[in-house]
Amino acid sequence: MRKHIKWVALVAVLALAMSACNGDDDGGGTASGVFEGNLLDAIKERGSLRVGMSLQFEPQMYKDANDQPAGYDVEVLKILAEDLGVELDISDQEFDALIPGLLAGQFDLVSVGLVGRPARLEQLWFTCPYVPYRQVVVVNDGAGITSLDQLDSPDVTITALIGSTAANLVSSKFPSANLNELEQAPAFLEVASGRADAIVVEEYLALPFVRENPGTSVLNPDAPFSQEYGAWALPRGDVMWQTYLNGWLGYYIANGTLAGLYEDIIGPTEGLPPCN
Repeated sequence: MRKHIKWVALVAVLALAMSACNGDDDGGGTASGVFEGNLLDAIKERGSLRVGMSLQFEPQMYKDANDQPAGYDVEVLKILAEDLGVELDISDQEFDALIPGLLAGQFDLVSVGLVGRPARLEQLWFTCPYVPYRQVVVVNDGAGITSLDQLDSPDVTITALIGSTAANLVSSKFPSANLNELEQAPAFLEVASGRADAIVVEEYLALPFVRENPGTSVLNPDAPFSQEYGAWALPRGDVMWQTYLNGWLGYYIANGTLAGLYEDIIGPTEGLPPCN
């Protein structure tokens, strides 16, 4: 919304991307996942902005009591769609289906706070950052873990979202631990139940989880992992679409709109870097 792509997922990506060249409405899908055409014009002609999301990360993106998309990302996208003069069309997908869907031409962008790691840069283009976040470790207190050093052990099981930056952090910082990659809710449940010892997760998700689950705690509340920034993921090849979105983000970052939305919906923030 950030994330390590396994060989199985990569095979699926290639298969979907190849199928896109046979059925993309805008004529932009190719076997390489490169968009050929002007997506900005296609969006306006279509009258809708198609966005791939995973609505399971409250308060960043989720479904409200009326089963409608809500959260920080949704509010930002509503402004974008209004400025484009089109309807916002959100497609709720499992996290690991988003990149294949983008490459298959199903979405105009993916909004789930992805980090443009080198492996992803070979497949996707990214905008300037639109959301800040920090990773922390939540532990089941019954595991008796009181320091980060104790996590790097074959006797420790750590959960993380499938293909996420958090999963990548576990592999790099705690290589001896057993990593169990799951969807977000099951990953938390493993820790709450004691079947896993810890989870690496975004701080804004960790804090409400700990409040609602006695017997769990944030292991590093005063020293979270380094600040990171999530960006929108785009099909490769359309310079006009990327340029428009970067200019749009730059405007709303500079005038404080994005920081204001983040603070209202998620909490205090140090803000975003300028979008140059």
